[in-house]
Amino acid sequence: MGVGVESGAARPVLLLQEASGDHRLLPVWIGTAEANAIQVEQHRVSLPRPMTHQLIGDVVDALGRRVEQVRITEIRDNIFFAELILDQSTKVSARVSDAIALALHLSIPIHAEDTVLDAAAVANTAIRAEDDDNAPEEVEEFRRFLDTASPEDFDPD
Repeated sequence: MGVGVESGAARPVLLLQEASGDHRLLPVWIGTAEANAIQVEQHRVSLPRPMTHQLIGDVVDALGRRVEQVRITEIRDNIFFAELILDQSTKVSARVSDAIALALHLSIPIHAEDTVLDAAAVANTAIRAEDDDNAPEEVEEFRRFLDTASPEDFDPD
């Protein structure tokens, strides 16, 4: 969905929304540099030199390989883990923020394990389509929630 900033702490938070089912929102706190990389890709900003995630995509391509998807595999101690799934069933461990920036750059799917969504997603806050009259209210309600939330609020234990 996008990158926002946690009120008060000025920490970027990446919001991922489940594409089907309950349309749960998965908030992932990330660093400022990673937030910038994701926003570069969201807005398709052209830079004179490649960013790290773009370089990784270029290297994989130059080696004749293909990144097929990004998978958020687990959350442990409030830290999210991800994998890059390449052709030939190759998996490479990655930080979620880096993997998301790469996925946006390569226009590849982003998946999250159900166990991650069950543990850390915010249920019943799906943002409806723009033509839904309740959407602005729900967006504002979720923003109020994020204003008071912290990473510890999503601790699965």
